[in-house]
Amino acid sequence: MDTTFRSAGSRINQIVGPMVMLIGVAAAVAAVVLTFALGHAGFLGLLVPAVLALGGGALVFRGALRSRLRIDAQGFRWAGFFGPERSVPWERLLRIAPPSPGDPRLVALAQLHDGTTVPVRAVWEPATLASSLSSGGPDHTAVQNALIAAHRQWLAGRR
Repeated sequence: MDTTFRSAGSRINQIVGPMVMLIGVAAAVAAVVLTFALGHAGFLGLLVPAVLALGGGALVFRGALRSRLRIDAQGFRWAGFFGPERSVPWERLLRIAPPSPGDPRLVALAQLHDGTTVPVRAVWEPATLASSLSSGGPDHTAVQNALIAAHRQWLAGRR
């Protein structure tokens, strides 16, 4: 039952982050090789953008790995690029409701037994994505259906 959903941007950034880091490594190697080969220390100035590329690529890659919605036997949890990870255990969940249109990150509304409603903001899709352009907004029905099916499966296992 373990399922992980990621946005298109998150999947792409899992490739972009390491590529930017690779560019940083290449710039650092080029700076050192040019410095020794040509005997001019000015090429060491390339180490600054190399370090920035390494750091930026690592940040993008970490954020891409972190951005997800994960459904498992205990419940579901989600995290964005930044900020804390949030979770809802199945024991606390009353039902999953579809959100009203307008928020591209709002996947579903989790209504809890204590009466509170937790907005599940995950799996952000850009407005320029082809599926978003054709339908007027991102389509999160696959994620919603997976949440509902997992909750039903958990409820059936309790009987």
